[in-house]
Amino acid sequence: MEENNKINTEDLKKETKETVNKVKETIKNVDFKEDTKATKGFLKEMFSNPFEEIKKVANGKENVFSKAIVLMIIFIAANVLAEIVSLIKYGKYSSFGNNFMDLISSFLNPIFYIAVPAVIIYLFNKTNKKPLTTIISTLVVCSVPVILNNVIDVIEVLISGISIISSPISTMFSAVATVLTYFGMKDIFEVEEHNTFIRKYAVIRLIGAFILLILSRIGIY
Repeated sequence: MEENNKINTEDLKKETKETVNKVKETIKNVDFKEDTKATKGFLKEMFSNPFEEIKKVANGKENVFSKAIVLMIIFIAANVLAEIVSLIKYGKYSSFGNNFMDLISSFLNPIFYIAVPAVIIYLFNKTNKKPLTTIISTLVVCSVPVILNNVIDVIEVLISGISIISSPISTMFSAVATVLTYFGMKDIFEVEEHNTFIRKYAVIRLIGAFILLILSRIGIY
């Protein structure tokens, strides 16, 4: 058992290092104008047939890692912008330290939101091992409705009273993201039957929620 744990730990370290280097390389070579256009094209295809497109990404048949990076940049930017606007409007009632930590957590929040379940999935998926880049790409694509929610959050902070319209839309997007994530994870594990996967899905989500809760208590999520 200890030997297996050691192998898993070393494997995870190696995979994480390779993924970080891949992220750095992708960000360094990103052409935001061209990659944004390509991402828009991919999203149009995804919206027309989301489950099929997600399955292609999860199975490694379509490499969308550069597009996932673009989506993550938008995710982080929207989250940070919403926090900055909120701090400008209400931050004067808090200490500088609290405001600064809120700003840091707004940057880290999207990263942990994707990275934590990605690592858990990587460790759990021993039968049909996938690279972390594939898992991350799948989770980012499944989180497109969450990214849209973050954009809506910016609008809500800027325009008072719009929540009466945006709140139902945000709820719908959250529900869609949950469904897409379930099927995306199912495709990563390459499981056909729901009854053999739903328990594993629940365990992964619970572990992820627990880790994110700890990070929240620390003040970085």
